[in-house]
Amino acid sequence: MNSKPSFFSELRRRNVFRVALTYAVVAWLLIEIASVLLPLVDAPESLITAFVVLLALGFAVAVFISWAFEMTPEGLKRTQDLSPTEVIPYWSRRKFATFIFGVAGTAFCLSAYHLLFPTSPRNISQNEPLSISQSSPSEKSSGTHPVEQLLRDLDTQWAKTAAAKDVERTIAYYSDDAIVFPPNATSAATKEAIRNGWKDMFASPGFMITWQPSRVQVGKSGEMAWVGGTYESTMNDASGKPINDRGKYLEVWEKQSDGNWKCRANMWNSDLAASAPAP
Repeated sequence: MNSKPSFFSELRRRNVFRVALTYAVVAWLLIEIASVLLPLVDAPESLITAFVVLLALGFAVAVFISWAFEMTPEGLKRTQDLSPTEVIPYWSRRKFATFIFGVAGTAFCLSAYHLLFPTSPRNISQNEPLSISQSSPSEKSSGTHPVEQLLRDLDTQWAKTAAAKDVERTIAYYSDDAIVFPPNATSAATKEAIRNGWKDMFASPGFMITWQPSRVQVGKSGEMAWVGGTYESTMNDASGKPINDRGKYLEVWEKQSDGNWKCRANMWNSDLAASAPAP
């Protein structure tokens, strides 16, 4: 009778199955932790992908080590250097099962949390009719900080909304406690006052406006930022003649409790010299 052990019995004797199972559940736990924590710090999606690939490579290394080496009372030894009578310590089935079920249960809870309460940094959308994804093509190609690119895209789409003279969608970009400082006018400190200000501008004959962000600065906390740029506008005077204006603007944005960004303060003024008062 052939006393040579089979391949599968040898895998079992060398604890290869247990090493593979242990590595798999621990890797699952690490992936779930990374999928929850990394989006909170605006980490790029490629970082999670690289982490998964690294864990996959590590699995092959762990299985190879468990096959080629054995842990003995004297330390780690190559399997081929062990004598046939040398005793290889085995893991306690009870402790092993407790560890596996504990790690797998924790990973399952994190996976359920991730499914029930998905994080939105990789795909932040405004609750208003106009939405934008944080993971825009320009962000990936330019290497710009994700929040900076998000605010640039939001401000650009905000300008398009204002150019379409949509009052409700225009004021949707303001937070509930926003304040606006228009030039040559009193400040608007309520949502209704801001709505009336934009409504009056849109109702002006020949009114057109557009703006373009040129600089974005995010605070160290990642909760507030400011956006600056230039604007151009046109409005007809009393005789129906169009009057062109250009200038600069400044917006203060704040991250809301739901993860969306809203403009909390807004001001702008003209680059053109003020007209002389009529005698």
